[in-house]
Formats: sequence, structure tokens, C-alpha cells
Amino acid sequence: MAKRKAHRKHKANRDKNRVKTTKLNKTNKTIKAAKTKEHKRSAFGIFKESAKELKDVRCLVVTAMLIALELAIKQITVTISPDLKVSFAFLAKASVGMLYGPTVAFFEGLVSDVVSFLIKPTGTFSPLFTLQEGFAAMLYGLFLYKLKLTRKDLHDKTLQKQSAGQIARIVLAKLSVTVGINLFYTPLAIIITNSMAAGTFVYGSTLAGYPARLIKNAIQFPADCVLLIAFLPIVSTAYNLVFRRNNKNVSIGIRL
Repeated sequence: MAKRKAHRKHKANRDKNRVKTTKLNKTNKTIKAAKTKEHKRSAFGIFKESAKELKDVRCLVVTAMLIALELAIKQITVTISPDLKVSFAFLAKASVGMLYGPTVAFFEGLVSDVVSFLIKPTGTFSPLFTLQEGFAAMLYGLFLYKLKLTRKDLHDKTLQKQSAGQIARIVLAKLSVTVGINLFYTPLAIIITNSMAAGTFVYGSTLAGYPARLIKNAIQFPADCVLLIAFLPIVSTAYNLVFRRNNKNVSIGIRL
């Protein structure tokens, strides 16, 4: 009799453990599926999520303000040669990418280039260089969208240390633009534009000036990274202060 009771108790415990194991496996599968879905969203849905920002009037107003800032900064561009220029207009592009993502940033780059050409025409207008501005802004958006920064307020004299992950995203954003746009796309666009104007394939002057381009970008890269690390927290802090004050229920992409 005692053996029979012990057997029943053992069987009941075994069934309970089996139910617990089944529930645990289902929970693990649910968590794994959720993580997979989140990974897919972050990898492929960032453009769609950024595009939704365009429905917000706040996005349009802030982007227009940053375009105006970019146009103002472009007026103090330092020209080294016809093909080499030093400008800090990238700070405005990076700010739009950080706040609203790659889709909004891409259109910001297109609009700012067209408006800049209309205000101060330089040479012949080429869609290739307009796309260059759009692609550069888009890369900033891909790396910096919803970047989490840690500056307490605008009066904070000492810039707090950012986490290694946030700094890495800023550096990678600037590196992608430097290599992908400045060192690859721009020379190619210059060659295509010059060749179309000359009616034959022209590349000699562009290749001859490439070492200077390489040196200029190598020197400017670390300085630009420092500027981004210093400037972006100010933009995100001001953005959060303004919209939290006006609407405390607004969901802000960048959290301090």
C-alpha cells in the first residue's frame, strides 16, 4: 500500500515537472521569437519607422530649422581646391539623422543641397552631388537614430562621459561617411560629371588629387568625431527640454 502511494506521488511529481518544462520551453520560444522579431525590425524596419516621423509636424519644423542651420554653416566652408572643401555642415545632418532616422535625413540632405544651390550656385547643378548629400545624411541616420546620450542639461559645463557603445556608433557613423561618401562616392561622381561635360572619359585630375583627398579626410576624421561627440548631446538635450516642457506626454526618441 505504501509502495503504491509512493508510486502515485512520484508519478504526480513527474507530471508536474513535465508541465513546468513544457511551459518553460514555450516561454523560451516566445522570448526567442520576440528577440528575432525585434532584430528584424531594427535591421530592416528602421527606414519604415523613420518614414513615420514625417507625419509629425514637429519633425518637419525641427528638420527645417536644422536645414537653415546647415545652410548658414555652409557659408563659411573653407575651400582647399575645387574638389576639396572643409565644412561643418555635417553636424546638422547628423542631428537630423539622430532625431528622426535615415529616411528623414535622406530627404533633408536632398532639400538642403537643392536650396543651397539655389541660394549660391557653384558650377553646374548635378543630381549626383545632391544624392551624395542625401546618402551622407542617411548614413548618419542609420547609425545614430535614437542614440541615447547622457548630458544633464544645457548648463552642464562638463560633458559627461558617454558609454562606449554610443561613442562607437558616432565614430562608425562618421567613418562610414568618410569612407563611403568622401573617399568613394564623391570621386566617382566627379569623374562621371567631368566625363559627361567633356564627352569622353576623364579621370586623370581626380586620381591625381586623390592622395590630397585621402590626407585631408584622415586629418579631419578624428576632429569631426570629437565635434559630433560634443555637439549631439547639446542637440538632444535642447530637443528634450523644449518638447517635454510643451508636451510631457510626447514620446521622445532620445532619452537622457
